[in-house]
Amino acid sequence: MTAYRKKSYTLFWVWQVLLVAVILFYIYGGGMYFPMIGAGKNLGIVVLVFLDLLFAMILATQSVYWISGVTYEEAEKAGADARRRFALWHLLIFLVATALFLIYCFGLKHVLRADQTRDALVAGGVVCAAVVASSRVRL
Repeated sequence: MTAYRKKSYTLFWVWQVLLVAVILFYIYGGGMYFPMIGAGKNLGIVVLVFLDLLFAMILATQSVYWISGVTYEEAEKAGADARRRFALWHLLIFLVATALFLIYCFGLKHVLRADQTRDALVAGGVVCAAVVASSRVRL
């Protein structure tokens, strides 16, 4: 059995800095990634993709203590298989949320002519639903 890696939040901080930088570029640099779908949907896509990347990093590093409700000591005791399973479930839930939002953005763009406010509310709702769903996953 290999020892659990030393507690570190360095990658998590790097992820946070990159997220803030990308959002600031989006807001102030005119970084419209998909101009055909509108600003609200663009920002939702950016946030959801960054959340997917976060959970992929958690899966790769087994740093499940980055997720609220899990301490480093609990993660260490759980074992590698439990940590991987826990992180994988979180990643899958957020990937499904991203896929659903992408369907809303690209698949329903002609059917649902929504304004930016509604797009942002849908993105927030999708994130909230994913958070609630993932909160039921136990280590």
